Amino acid sequence: MFRSALLAATLFAVFLSPLNAHAGVWFELLRAPCLTGNGDDIKQDNGVIGRYRGSIDCFNKDFNGDGSRTILSIKAFQAWEYGTMFLYYDITGPFNSPAASDLIPNERGGFFGGITVTLSPKKIAEKATGRQFQWGLLSDVSLKYEAEHVAKFGMLSYYGLQWDLAVPVLDFMNVTTVIRDDAAFEGIDFQVGAAFQKSFSILSQDFILSGFFQTGLFGEGAGKGANAGSEGNQFFLAQPQFLWDFGKPLHFTPGKLYAGFEWQVAWNRYLIEGKTENVLQGMVRWNI
Repeated sequence: MFRSALLAATLFAVFLSPLNAHAGVWFELLRAPCLTGNGDDIKQDNGVIGRYRGSIDCFNKDFNGDGSRTILSIKAFQAWEYGTMFLYYDITGPFNSPAASDLIPNERGGFFGGITVTLSPKKIAEKATGRQFQWGLLSDVSLKYEAEHVAKFGMLSYYGLQWDLAVPVLDFMNVTTVIRDDAAFEGIDFQVGAAFQKSFSILSQDFILSGFFQTGLFGEGAGKGANAGSEGNQFFLAQPQFLWDFGKPLHFTPGKLYAGFEWQVAWNRYLIEGKTENVLQGMVRWNI
């Protein structure tokens, strides 16, 4: 009931409020070749699902793809007068043929993503009173709701708070404290995360250092339904990125074309005990 009321109130405010800030849409194409993994040496589940023994640069082989993957990520951000909207969708194997018999189902264009909406009581109060509130390092606190979608498992929800920090050396930084509510498990979890971005230049070249982490502190408990017998464990996931604006020296519009790397570090990935990942991915980004 609380989740439904919060989502309804947030969407109602979005539709009534004028747009007031910057929007952005971009694509990211990532490739991890899995150079050190041996497909005949999977740690568990008879070689069907698990971690490549001894590998240092591979994804786990699981429902979302093999150790070597290509991922197309579609992202959009829109600020409005009383908050923000952000969405992303990751498509695994975007160029794979759906008829390929050696692919697991979700590699045939499978997706993973979510939609986040925030609502700022501070901005509403500033509008109502006609004055600005200065909170020092804490620039804003917003109500946050995220609907996350996984092709194999369906939708789960996050609801809580987003804390925006005014860190002078960064483009932005925020911290999130949310409840993770996944219908696949009996309980809920308390999840903490943070995201940041820093733009900088070296001589005439422009770069971006950015990333995020999310961690579930307690685990969601026993699985139910089709997940009976499994358990939602504590987890940690981080994805720092380093990008170079290679369009600028090519006399293309600055801030449009980037190339670089994303490093994914995960412990208990997808809440599954023992699923660790350490994957460096080549990356190209296009800001539309």
